[in-house]
Amino acid sequence: MIKINLLPPEIHVAEVQKQFSILGGIAGGILAVVLLGFWGMRHMQTVKLQKELTVANAELTKYQAIVDQVNQLEATRNQLRARYDVIQQLLKGRLIYPKFFEDFMAQLPSEIWVQSMQTSGDPQQKNRLNVSVSAQSLSSNAIADWLTNLHKCAYFSGVELGTISMQENSEGIRTLSFTLRFAYLREDA
Repeated sequence: MIKINLLPPEIHVAEVQKQFSILGGIAGGILAVVLLGFWGMRHMQTVKLQKELTVANAELTKYQAIVDQVNQLEATRNQLRARYDVIQQLLKGRLIYPKFFEDFMAQLPSEIWVQSMQTSGDPQQKNRLNVSVSAQSLSSNAIADWLTNLHKCAYFSGVELGTISMQENSEGIRTLSFTLRFAYLREDA
């Protein structure tokens, strides 16, 4: 069969163009609907995320106030802890001298009298005192007793006896002058 087209080709081209425009319009419409749907979903998701962000910011503000309060309390606690430690150190350091003199006097024989005493703290050991004593005695036995007493006591160490010199006063009484160095360490002071 032979097909004869009596219509001019321009009409056929126009008809094909019309169909392409309809198809293009339909495809454009479908594309527009898909894009609008995608945009709508994105917009709804954005609105939802903004609401969640607002709620999260409100919670953050609430918790930030609590965190600030906790930080302030920790700073106050640290200040109080530092003060407490200073007070404890002062009390500990303050007790060393009364205990030292109590232990020192218990070792001192009655025939010896102290003319001067110098003490210095040891920076490496807080409870240690380095002591230098200038004293006088009526007899060498009293000096020996004092050295023995200091060696026996666990709180005294490094006892060193300096030179002993003898003097006689106007009444004929002889006295022995000497220096003594030692370290005093008491852990519970």
